[in-house]
Amino acid sequence: MIQIRNLITGAILVAAAPLAAETELNIAHVLGDSSSYQIASERLAELVKERTDGEVIINVFNQGALGGELKLTQGLRTGTVDLAFISTASLENTMPEMKVFSLPYLFADKAEAYERLASEPGQDLLSAFDNYGMIGLGWGAIYERSLPSTTPVETVDDMEGIKARVIQSPGYVKSYEALGVQATPLAYGELFLALQNGIVDAAELAPDQTVGDGFADVISDYTLTRVHQLPSLMLGSAALSGKLSDEQMAIVREAAKEALAAGIEAHNVATDEALETMAERGINIHEPDLAPFMEKAREAWPDLMSDIPGGEEFVQLLSGSAE
Repeated sequence: MIQIRNLITGAILVAAAPLAAETELNIAHVLGDSSSYQIASERLAELVKERTDGEVIINVFNQGALGGELKLTQGLRTGTVDLAFISTASLENTMPEMKVFSLPYLFADKAEAYERLASEPGQDLLSAFDNYGMIGLGWGAIYERSLPSTTPVETVDDMEGIKARVIQSPGYVKSYEALGVQATPLAYGELFLALQNGIVDAAELAPDQTVGDGFADVISDYTLTRVHQLPSLMLGSAALSGKLSDEQMAIVREAAKEALAAGIEAHNVATDEALETMAERGINIHEPDLAPFMEKAREAWPDLMSDIPGGEEFVQLLSGSAE
């Protein structure tokens, strides 16, 4: 009789025991449904749910639903945002080391940029986020910035005097000013109408962004100037350590690597397809000799270098010129 009573009591205790608590996290970015950010975010959510047996759920917020990149950066540091994709240009005020990526023609091309970010100096930069209340989970897609325009740009001389909307980073502004461009401050949301109405003649955008955000409808030319290779990062909040166990955090870190690889692959495909789409629509694709562009743009380097922690030595390490 006692044995039966013990069995019944044990069954009741098991039934009353709480299930493993489910932890919900958010990951946010400013791009759209087909972007590398979205693809990587969805893949991260899928992998983490699977590998934690549903104990950790990641909800994805895109198109600036939780704010622009500056607000997301602040949210990461205060813990109101758990995970986010941020471009290096948006991190410059928070982390001065990121200013290095605003140097024009820092890398020869996108392939070299990926190679250098995978190197020891690139990985050391990820570790540096620990000093700013964030976790560097990995480098994402690199957005090669070139020139969509409403007027042909076939040589560096054609840059002289054109009005172009550029990222409002000192490095970007001074780079384009060195090329002879009138760098025009403009909110991204106003760019379509500005190009359509002739308020600006050009912008600096990656090919997939040019097509995906509709700018291909209002331009006549796209010139592969490749002035900047703009890296993106998947960042986590330092506050995650209070929400996740060590095991769960390790799962997030490992899943981030796979998710980022998926996003990069999708971005590379989208870039090629965007150039094809523009050509099919009759947009003139120009591939000028970049040597004159590099020579002129790099006149901005001495002024910009003074604001980069470590200056010349850091640039040499990251670009590989010190090896």
